[in-house]
Amino acid sequence: MAPTFTMIERANSRSYSLVPTPGESFITIQYLLTCDSGTPDEASILNAAGTPPSRISSAVYSGNSYLKTMVIREVSIEPVRERQNAWIVTHRASTRNGSLLSQQDGTYCTCTRATVVRSTAMYRKDPTFPTNGTVAFASGADIGGTKVDTNGKPKVYDVPQQLVTIETQYDRTLPQGSPAAEPLWSVYTSYVGNRNSAVFLGFPIGTLLYQGFQTAPEDNYYRMSHTFLYDAWYHLDQIPCPNPTGEPLLTSGGVSIGSPPVPILQVKDVVFLQRYDTLSAFSGILAAADLTALTSPKPLAIA
Repeated sequence: MAPTFTMIERANSRSYSLVPTPGESFITIQYLLTCDSGTPDEASILNAAGTPPSRISSAVYSGNSYLKTMVIREVSIEPVRERQNAWIVTHRASTRNGSLLSQQDGTYCTCTRATVVRSTAMYRKDPTFPTNGTVAFASGADIGGTKVDTNGKPKVYDVPQQLVTIETQYDRTLPQGSPAAEPLWSVYTSYVGNRNSAVFLGFPIGTLLYQGFQTAPEDNYYRMSHTFLYDAWYHLDQIPCPNPTGEPLLTSGGVSIGSPPVPILQVKDVVFLQRYDTLSAFSGILAAADLTALTSPKPLAIA
């Protein structure tokens, strides 16, 4: 006959170690495991004691949303020396979802930034940028500004940029009853190459480009990083209008260089080229709670 067991939580055995999200918070619970009938063997004892990873007992979480996220990571079993067929079982469970604790600071979301530059051809200094960086393809409108090319050869200009990486966390386990979907992989991918249609993290419309995401599992969570690129030129390029042979169309700019002065020619008309035509609201990438975690960090400073 297969052995039968009873496992009862020991009084006042629970201990907690709580840290902010996404750190790992722990609960440790001790039980008394006894064999009620039959002859126990190693396999039956291990099976009765519980195995990781698994959820903690419903008697422990008892409707508590935070404790429901705990996952048993470690089980230790020690015999009770003074009693036959009895063992002390210790469950060490953890969660990275501290946002369910009212004392903690909500959804995990962090932002890192780094300055970079984009070297590009500049035919005109201080041109008139189109609203939100949106231009019609092959528009004939000259961009204005001061001519700075020499015989059709542009200056090289470093456009200021800012690389923005936002990291979030996603519970990838499926709750019973109403399974949650995986992260919105296809939605995130559809935003690649789109610029912001609304002010986002303080960046003006059209200046911030979504470059994509990276993700990696950590325990039963995904750590996700979304990368954006700000560009002071709205991600525009200056393109000289060509003559029939494809070379820049030149005209006398009334400029001379050297001594004695040598007249030079300059590009007659310059237009903008926008490679990223689509504007999108990035609310489909980051939820309102994520943005709140970025813009309203807690705890509040003490006055």
